[in-house]
Amino acid sequence: MVAAGAFSYGITIVINRDLATAGFRVNTVLGIRFGVAAAALLVILAASRRSLLPLEGERVRVFLLGFFGYAIESTFFYSALQRGSAAAVSLLFYAYPAVVAIIGAATGREPLRRRTAIALALSAGGTVLVVTGGGTVSVTTMGVVFALGSAVSFAIYLTVSHALVHRTHSLTISAWVALGASLSFVLRGVLLSDLQSPSGHLPAMIGNGLATSAAFTFMFAGLKRLGPGQTSVVMTLEALFAIILAGLFLDETLRLIQIVGGIGLLVATVIVGLSRGARADEAVESVP
Repeated sequence: MVAAGAFSYGITIVINRDLATAGFRVNTVLGIRFGVAAAALLVILAASRRSLLPLEGERVRVFLLGFFGYAIESTFFYSALQRGSAAAVSLLFYAYPAVVAIIGAATGREPLRRRTAIALALSAGGTVLVVTGGGTVSVTTMGVVFALGSAVSFAIYLTVSHALVHRTHSLTISAWVALGASLSFVLRGVLLSDLQSPSGHLPAMIGNGLATSAAFTFMFAGLKRLGPGQTSVVMTLEALFAIILAGLFLDETLRLIQIVGGIGLLVATVIVGLSRGARADEAVESVP
């Protein structure tokens, strides 16, 4: 189930890259993506007879996590895809577990252990190799800034959501985070007058939203069975699937030095995931 969720996320990365290269701006693409995802998740909740609303006391928090937190993170990620290949951006995004570890150490919630320090070094080294490798898998300087900004903002989102939302079912959280994010993009698009007609790309945009809802559903179903540590490790398949799909549909090919860098990033993620999974008070939420 978690692998299916990772595959679904890989699909969204490739679709978003294709839409970005076609000239579609962030508010149109992500407004539709998260709107479709929210609708699909609410249907799944209704079919499974779960509550459609977050629990009292957490409703505003969950909505605002989507309206501000997830909207900011996904804006950075899409902006990176406008400036870099899908494979490069997806690998750079996987610096976020290292950022979570840094936040934990800085706030005193989690001491900086030796294995975490090794993961940070691998993550930093892997980032350099992916960025400097060149070839068809490439990214501009601003693309790197946006990709790492996405990783940082997602790490902050994870930390804040874990602190503020405790009782609401994770799938309900996902539905309302997606709804909040969609409304954020639509409102921003209206205010900036930059919403575009999806034209012949509407099926891809709808598929983008359905893949997002599938990713949330599969991942949380697997999370119940595996626990957070193993789930975070299996979710590294997202980057692998994104690379394979980008190679098949976008003609992106990694160079050897970038493969080495990507392995470093993903190994760092596995180390951090296993370390976090060893502590019962940690939890893993969804990726872009």
